[in-house]
Amino acid sequence: MLPPVVRRCPACGHVGLTPRFPARLDGDEWTVECPACGHRFEPPDTPWVA
Repeated sequence: MLPPVVRRCPACGHVGLTPRFPARLDGDEWTVECPACGHRFEPPDTPWVA
């Protein structure tokens, strides 16, 4: 399966390129942060493409 090229924030609906959403390791789970609103959520794909 190919990773998504774009990502959508579930909180505000911001859509952007996947690399623009910074990935962070929170404990033992990866999360990404929306550059528009700062909402953190778990990506549906692997963290190295986040």
